[in-house]
Amino acid sequence: MDMKKNYILIGLILTVGLISGCTQISEYPDTNEIEYSISNPPDLHEPEPIYLPETLENKCMGGTIAISSDTDSARFENCIVTVKTSGIKITRSEFINTRIFFESVSDIVFADNVVRDYPTHEEPAVNVYDSEDIVFRHNHVKNNSIGVSVAESMNIRFESNIFDNNYQHNAIAMYKSSGEVFGNLFRYNFPHGILVHFIPEHGETTVHIHDNIFFMNIEDAINFEDWTNAEHESKICNNIITKTAWAGINIEYNSWNANILIENNYINESGYPIEKFPNASDEWDNGWGHGIKLEDCSGITVKNNTILDNNENGIDIRNCRNVILRGNTVTRNDIGIFVGGPDPYSFTRDVSPLSEENAGSSVVIFEENYVFKNNKNVVEEKTENETEGND
Repeated sequence: MDMKKNYILIGLILTVGLISGCTQISEYPDTNEIEYSISNPPDLHEPEPIYLPETLENKCMGGTIAISSDTDSARFENCIVTVKTSGIKITRSEFINTRIFFESVSDIVFADNVVRDYPTHEEPAVNVYDSEDIVFRHNHVKNNSIGVSVAESMNIRFESNIFDNNYQHNAIAMYKSSGEVFGNLFRYNFPHGILVHFIPEHGETTVHIHDNIFFMNIEDAINFEDWTNAEHESKICNNIITKTAWAGINIEYNSWNANILIENNYINESGYPIEKFPNASDEWDNGWGHGIKLEDCSGITVKNNTILDNNENGIDIRNCRNVILRGNTVTRNDIGIFVGGPDPYSFTRDVSPLSEENAGSSVVIFEENYVFKNNKNVVEEKTENETEGND
């Protein structure tokens, strides 16, 4: 037998109750390519710090102000800022304890700004609604309750920003929106670095998240929820995700026909202990410690990722269909790949509960994955009501 094939899962269709031939992969493969992928994450660099001009013009010290033309080198403190004019640039300015609203506008550039210290519970510092072609480039968004909320908007781009300590409900939350997130640093955000939920009703159904660094975010670094019947493919590619307290990437909550590609990501040390985070809160909990978590979803391709040193499962799959695992390196996790049926909690959860008609065995296609040196390599969970061939 070709020894290399002892470490590659080739063309195997895996359902709960059908895993023959996959569980004895335990020795390290003598393969230069695999050694390289483990020791060399993508060559990404953090964004440069944002330096504001020494002198800023005080535009607002409390109250409400509208920005209707290009604005540079300004300070807004304890304000509500509205932007209802399209085609303008807002640059090199500081927003302190201030909410910013972009509503029904397009072609806006928001660049080289600092947005900080907006603490109001469940209120984002930056709000985008019913807008398109908004570019957030090289800003520092820090110490806010919520960083940026995007709702029912198209082609929103986040490039080379720093999202730091947005501690109450996500650095970026995208609702029924499309866009691109690349070249950013996400650090110490709670619960997620990026939350994407509910498919846009019109236009492109894509969110591309690539070439970002996620470091010590409190729960899932990237989370898709209820991303159902996406016409176009979204991509999560070429990111470095490390020391997340829960999962590196999580697709969940009835994301059927999600049409998502997860490719070339480097994910390690998920399940990092909460008590080791700076300024750890009593409200934070240790949760699952998976590299990639897929639950109650379908239409996902997981390709050429390096997933290692996670506290629980490298790839965790529960109640999923039409999932392809191709060319992934999964090593030094508790369990390399776990495949099971629905979690009983899914039927009673408060958010987007699972229906009985969408519950069943997981169906996964394995192609040329390296799964080795985990405490257990591939584990299936048998359920009392499983039926073979469920799809």
